[in-house]
Order: sequence, then C-alpha cells, then structure tokens
Amino acid sequence: MSNTISDTLRSYIAAGHTGAIYSIGNDFSVVCNPSFAVVPNHPYRSPFIVALYCTAGHATGRINAHTYDIEEGGFLIVLPSQITELIDIDDDFRATYVIMSEEFTASLGIGNTFDIASIVAEHPYATLDVRARGALDAYITMCINLIPTDTNPHRMEILQLMTRAFFLGLGHFLHEPVATATTTRQSEITSTFIRLVEHNYIEHRDLAFYAEVMNMTAKHLSTVVKQTSGKSAVEWIEKYVTLDAITQLTSTSKSIKQIAYDLNFPSQSFFGKYFARIVGCSPAAYREKEKEGAK
Repeated sequence: MSNTISDTLRSYIAAGHTGAIYSIGNDFSVVCNPSFAVVPNHPYRSPFIVALYCTAGHATGRINAHTYDIEEGGFLIVLPSQITELIDIDDDFRATYVIMSEEFTASLGIGNTFDIASIVAEHPYATLDVRARGALDAYITMCINLIPTDTNPHRMEILQLMTRAFFLGLGHFLHEPVATATTTRQSEITSTFIRLVEHNYIEHRDLAFYAEVMNMTAKHLSTVVKQTSGKSAVEWIEKYVTLDAITQLTSTSKSIKQIAYDLNFPSQSFFGKYFARIVGCSPAAYREKEKEGAK
C-alpha cells in the first residue's frame, strides 16, 4: 500500500480503474463512482481515513472481522490501520469516496481524537436519513467545486473549515448521541498509545516498549489506558494481534505457520498458545469453526 494519497490514486488509475478523481496533494481526495474488481481473500490496511457514501446498489465489506452490508444511503468510515476487505459488489453499485490523510484530519481539531476514533471504530456504518444525505451531497459538491481552484491561496484552509463544519454538523446523524468528553491529559495518552499499537503491534507486543516511547512507566500507562478506555493496555495490544490473526485465518488460505511468521511469533506453537489463551481455541479450530459456519 502506498504511503500517500497521490501514490495510491496513481496506482488506482494505472490498474485501469475508472472514476472521477479530485485531489489536493497527499492530504485529501474525492473519488466518484469508481469501478473495480473484487479481489477475494485480500484483506488490507489503508493508511488513510476513508469515508464511503453509497448512492446506489449494494456491496458487502468487512472491517476488523465484522461484516457490513452497504446499501443506498449508507455511510461507512474506515480508520487507518483497520483491517478491511471487500467481499462482494453489485454491478450497479455506485459510491463516492472521501479520502483524507491523518495529518489533514488532525488539523481539523474536532474534539477528542480518542473518543471520536472509538465511536467510529465501534459504529463505522450508518444509514443516513434524507436530511443527512442532503448535507453530505452538498459537502461533496462543494469539495469537488473547490479542489480545482488551485490558484486560490486559501483553498486548503477553506477545505479544512468545510470539512470541520461537515463532521460537526453531520455527526449526530451518523451514530447515537454520545456525551462529548472534555479533552484531558489521560485521554491524550490513551489516544497516543492506541495509535502506536496500531502501527507497531506486529513488531512489539510488550508494554515496556510503548511505555518507553511515551516516556512513562508501564504501570502508569496501563492505569491511564484502563481508566480512559475500559480496556487494559495489554488487552489493546492483544486485540490488534488476534484481530489480524482472525482476519488471516478466515480470509486467506495461508498456513497457520505462515500466519505465525507474518505476525512475528517465534514459532507456530507459540502463536497457537497465544491465540488460544485469548480467543479460547486453537487457530486451527477457529478456522474450522468459521468454515462450518459459512456452509
């Protein structure tokens, strides 16, 4: 996966896909009605925030092992590092994708990063009502009209203001109202920790690594994360590791030995014990159970 939106879109175009594309550098892009083929058993992680707005047809996708049916009026947000897979797509499926870098969304200054990310992670998909769809249509149209005006020195600032207003205004349509928490030092610590885990869980499963990077003791980090998120720091690390393992077990034909290697375990046996302790059964048993359930 490319590390910039521009690189990703260049690869997208080179692969023969279609669809109107409007971009500002590596920060922001709108892709209208792209056409592409489903690649089965091909989960991936995007380094970007991707918002998908379905305007017609039906598709089925999976985010972090949860399956979602995407239909007309559906709005789906995928966060960076989430494990995503497109399972099926109808010929008449039409959608607009808004793709944003993490740097761009961070510049918007919308509330507490951890709280927002947690809400979206738990509820990534919603069906919009008529008013919400109207607001989204208007926002996309304004973005498409603004992006080509590259001679406007305030173009990026305008886009940031529009996007901030859009998310603030549309937020209550997307999910059940959630009490807005005041940004605290503790929530900032948790947000930083989870972002580090998302990018490092394959190489680092020890809490000491994250505590050292964040310049605090492992005990203090664990206490803060538990109080803020309801899960311990170790549980967050285990969640990302096992979620990746489950995705590979259910969505690929890789051997368990290969999955263990990909997840940086010293041996298949060590991986099996780790997985069984958290999930409650061996990787092989989990894969077999999922196969039986799919029949």
